[in-house]
Amino acid sequence: MAKKASSQSPPGVSPIDLTPDPSWRIILLRGKDAFLRLDITARIREALVAEHGEVDSFSFDGQKDPVAEVLDECRSFGLMQQHKLVVVDSADQLVKEDSRPIIERYAEKPCEEATLLLRAERWNPGKLDKLIAEVGVVCKCDGVDARAAFTWIGNHCKARHGVPIDRAAGQLLVDRLGPDLGRIDSELGKLAVSAGKGITADLVAEMVSTSKQEDPWSIQSVLLSGDPTAILHQLRLVLDNAPRDAHIPVIFAYADLAKKLHGMAVANSQRLDPATAAGRLKLWGPARNALMQLAPRLRPRRTRALLKACLEADQGMKSGLGEPHRVLERLGLRFAAIAR
Repeated sequence: MAKKASSQSPPGVSPIDLTPDPSWRIILLRGKDAFLRLDITARIREALVAEHGEVDSFSFDGQKDPVAEVLDECRSFGLMQQHKLVVVDSADQLVKEDSRPIIERYAEKPCEEATLLLRAERWNPGKLDKLIAEVGVVCKCDGVDARAAFTWIGNHCKARHGVPIDRAAGQLLVDRLGPDLGRIDSELGKLAVSAGKGITADLVAEMVSTSKQEDPWSIQSVLLSGDPTAILHQLRLVLDNAPRDAHIPVIFAYADLAKKLHGMAVANSQRLDPATAAGRLKLWGPARNALMQLAPRLRPRRTRALLKACLEADQGMKSGLGEPHRVLERLGLRFAAIAR
């Protein structure tokens, strides 16, 4: 009988981090993110090849292929008794009211020589999900957030495109494109051609145009990169792609980040663990990890001066003093100096 496995991707872990187990006999990938479904499929295939050597692959369309034909393929012996990967797209159309009991019976005792992979954009959960979970995994593929997209870039860029990418470049790519893994992977392929030894923030800034109006608060992640060029470029991108008076929310974002930096600096001076300090300051999102990594290098004197400068700049802008672009550029360079 097939080995029992976890019923869902681990709590709190994105499906992009799912590690395929070759002992899974049935896998359900459900959700609207087609790229994510394909990415996990590729990793499943790699895991099966690593376990069994050669693997025979068969594809079916749930909209037109009968369930009996799919299950017969699972049960029949493969060429030279190789393991089989049987993939069914539009699987929700295969699992209809009349065919569901047939698939449920198969799930109770699946063939050991085949892995049945069901892929569907839409899916109605039910008893079958629980049966699949006993012998495989059910994974939701409904897209990822910005933090997960950043992690995916770091984990997969070199393996998929042959070149590494630095952290600032990865963050800038997410800031520009959003957490669209399909678009990100496409842009990584283009960047890799011109990358030389690796993809840098400068290269991303030069080659990747924004696909959305920039959120002024997106500047925070770049400020923490310590890269002056990336900071100045992202600042220009935010100001040029936002409504008039965009400098107002940007200086708010600056002051908010300076306050967080100072809080972490004070906590570090008191020898408080970074994770504990982050919890007390209610930090969240990608900035949380970056601030925790910076904490040991932060000094209250410097962060206090930065916070004061941000608050004074805010007051000055409201009073019409100084040119907002220049003021924000100078402050951005001060953030870079602290984050290096």
